[in-house]
Amino acid sequence: MQVHDGELPRARQLARTGKELSREARVRLDWMDFYRRSQNVACTCRHFGISRQTFYRWRRRYDPHNLATLEPHSHRPHRRRQPTWSPRLADRVLALRLRYPSWGRTSSPSCCASSSSKFPPPRWAAS
Repeated sequence: MQVHDGELPRARQLARTGKELSREARVRLDWMDFYRRSQNVACTCRHFGISRQTFYRWRRRYDPHNLATLEPHSHRPHRRRQPTWSPRLADRVLALRLRYPSWGRTSSPSCCASSSSKFPPPRWAAS
């Protein structure tokens, strides 16, 4: 990254978009600038008190022509699993588990599939 007249490359383009770097991104930009001047990762990490793993992760993402690459990314998954049970079935299973706490997972769903509202006690519990 070259600095011309105290100005970062593409700083004018960033200013034109109306976006500002967050505080964290400016700190990461300081890391990259210090590294560019020193060419020493260990010295840079010691100076800023960060791990090398953290520095290398951000150096891999860093693009000097796009300072937005220093912004943090969301860790949220792109897709969420869709529920496989209907809310009605989940309510029935919960009611069964509260009513018969000693039943296992294999006993509850088979009783939910039946249409009767009365559930017999398990065979092994009858004496």
